[in-house]
Amino acid sequence: MRRLIPTAIALVIAVVFSVLQRDVLADIFSRLATIHPLGFLPLAAAALTMMLARAAFLRACSPGISMKNAITADQSALAAGYGIALGGGAVGTGLRIHMFTRWGLSPQPIGASIVATAVAPSFSTWGLPIVALLPLVLAGDADSIEQLVFGVAIFLVAISIVFWYFALKYEFLFTLTGKIGCALQSIVVRRIPRRFSKTRETIAQANPRFFSEELRISLVSLLERRGAQIFGTSLLTLAAAFVCLWTSATLFGAENLSSYEILVAFSLVRVLIAVSPIPGAAGIAELGLIALLERSGVSLIDATGTTLLYRFITWFMPIVVGTALWWRYSHSPKESFHGQIHHDGSQHENSGRSIPLHG
Repeated sequence: MRRLIPTAIALVIAVVFSVLQRDVLADIFSRLATIHPLGFLPLAAAALTMMLARAAFLRACSPGISMKNAITADQSALAAGYGIALGGGAVGTGLRIHMFTRWGLSPQPIGASIVATAVAPSFSTWGLPIVALLPLVLAGDADSIEQLVFGVAIFLVAISIVFWYFALKYEFLFTLTGKIGCALQSIVVRRIPRRFSKTRETIAQANPRFFSEELRISLVSLLERRGAQIFGTSLLTLAAAFVCLWTSATLFGAENLSSYEILVAFSLVRVLIAVSPIPGAAGIAELGLIALLERSGVSLIDATGTTLLYRFITWFMPIVVGTALWWRYSHSPKESFHGQIHHDGSQHENSGRSIPLHG
């Protein structure tokens, strides 16, 4: 029952908004109907740029996979994360692990990719408000919410830098994680009924401590070889998302809205999405972005229209595209990341071209 709560909240927000603002929605769709179909091409281009930027980031974090595979893995995981009410993020991560394994990546590079794709965007998400709000804070024009976000962002970025510096430089934290994993492994094995002998055996054979130690080595190696590329493509993804919002505002014809005001609203709504318990912050992000744009002097119709276009290409479209790509992947012959097609059910054999764990 608890799994339905996030979906129910998003549905209630959507229904209440549709009822209370039906006149506004009618005006919005009336204005959209006046736009020539070719006028939506910039919006489609922004959405495509966003998809390619995300795939480039995933590829940077996952040595060995192609751009095509990166698009499939990223969009499929995104569709699961946005479309499944509770636990969608875990399902999306599971899909990526499944795909990476099928394409021939070994566990340590897969683990390093999962960690890198989770950590790097958090720096850009919380780093953007620092950059965007700094002029307002220095001029004394930031309101209480902006000051709070600015302070929290500085604190989180500073703590994250210190934590990851010591975690990657010294073995203690990853060794401790491995010990905790071993303890949990023993508990899980004892609680699994004996009739599930294969499952018990598989879990018992795992070595969490060794995996944690190798994961740290893989992360250090990944950052040494691709650190600049990872953070560069992470910033590129952030810029592509901003372009999506700016294009939405321009296409809808939002007035009295400068590029800097769009940047401030964008930085704040990214934080809102990051802390939301609902997948993709469905419902909450829309209301938050509308309020932020209205606060910048935009009319309710312009703010709502801009928000609907932006969320259509950054939330709804990934669900559609990702679902289609997952269906295609699940119904296609087995393909390794080297481009070899396997029509049988045999395991992919690593023919000496596996990803090195050291340097």
